[in-house]
Amino acid sequence: MAGNGPSFIGRVVRGKGRGRGLGFPTANLALVGADSLPRGVFAARVQAADNQSMRALANIGTRPTFAEPGLAVELHILDFSDDLYGASLAVTLIKKLRNERAFTSSEELVAQIRNDIHQARILFDELNGAAQPSTT
Repeated sequence: MAGNGPSFIGRVVRGKGRGRGLGFPTANLALVGADSLPRGVFAARVQAADNQSMRALANIGTRPTFAEPGLAVELHILDFSDDLYGASLAVTLIKKLRNERAFTSSEELVAQIRNDIHQARILFDELNGAAQPSTT
């Protein structure tokens, strides 16, 4: 069921700035036990220390388009632009949107990220609607 996915806490660390360069800034997380997390692209909820709840797109994997070693946990927080470096974030994976895969170009990756964000927004809207009491 959507919303009952794994939860974890990580600290925001500096990445290479690639997400920002593509137009989708990410919070890159350092956390213990990342190897046990499921891989893929997810709709997620993020909670900061001030208890602000935010909607996000989470990528957990190896960034195959860029052929970099190691596992990455990256969050693109929707409708958010503040600096989070050093902050601890609690993340709950809501629903897997797709598997991680390599893209042949940056343009192809950007188009897919836009689609992922669109799908995540639809999911969040559906979940918000389901949480509201009926007026009939």
